[in-house]
Amino acid sequence: MFTIVVIWDADNAEVTQWDETPWVTTWKDREVSLRAGPRERIDANGVSSQVAVYLPDEFNEEEFQELFAAHEKRIPELHLHG
Repeated sequence: MFTIVVIWDADNAEVTQWDETPWVTTWKDREVSLRAGPRERIDANGVSSQVAVYLPDEFNEEEFQELFAAHEKRIPELHLHG
């Protein structure tokens, strides 16, 4: 099972669980693409999980980086660096 973070825009993101991490999929009637991961994340309790980040296809790489940074502040699953 993978922890999936779907970043919709600057104000909206959600965390869910999927059995796999396809390159492209349709989620909630929108096409989203894998932009990061899966990467291992270890939470404060020492529990390891695989996290992948998805974004709608209309966003480019620069926009992804900006959105990731904005959401990283409030979504613990995006803290992938320890």
